[in-house]
Amino acid sequence: DVSALGSVHTLDLSWCFGVVDVSALGSVHTLYLSMCFGVVDVSALGSVHTLNLRECSGVVDVSALGSVHTLDLRGCRGVVDVSALGSVHTLNLSWCSGVVDVSALGSVHTLYLRECSGVEDVSALGSVHTLDLCGCSGVEDVSALGSVHTLNLSWCSGVVDVSALGSVHTLYLRECSGVEDVSALGSVHTLDLSGCSGVVDVSALGSVHSQHLPNR
Repeated sequence: DVSALGSVHTLDLSWCFGVVDVSALGSVHTLYLSMCFGVVDVSALGSVHTLNLRECSGVVDVSALGSVHTLDLRGCRGVVDVSALGSVHTLNLSWCSGVVDVSALGSVHTLYLRECSGVEDVSALGSVHTLDLCGCSGVEDVSALGSVHTLNLSWCSGVVDVSALGSVHTLYLRECSGVEDVSALGSVHTLDLSGCSGVVDVSALGSVHSQHLPNR
């Protein structure tokens, strides 16, 4: 029973398997519920500033969490509909295998979608500041992401054409075996091409400030 803890500023209940009812915690500023497998209903937590629900496998409905500032849903495989989360500042949906449609997340500042194998269409994410798509094997077309500041496409095996990414500040393309032509990336500030076995010609990258070239 955590009903008496509603006035606590920062509350860490991670790994508290017995916790089920969190309806009294809506006024907590920073709330960690990682690995709380009994938690299902999070509808009362929309006013929490920083909310960590990592690996809360019982959580499915996150429609009430659109006003949360920093929201960590890593490994919440029951979450499918994220259309209400477009106003979240920092959103972590990594390993949320049920997530497919991210078209509503274009206004998120920092968005983590690591290993979200169901995500294919990222055309709406061009205004995201920091975007992590590492291991998103379904992503192929990244032409809309040229205005992203920091972009991680490492292990995105479907990505071939990176010609639109010349204005990205920091670009990670580790182990992108399909990438061959990097001639458009000469204005990128920080570029990681480690393990890009298809890249041979790096002559256009002389002005890149910090670079990790393909291993030879």
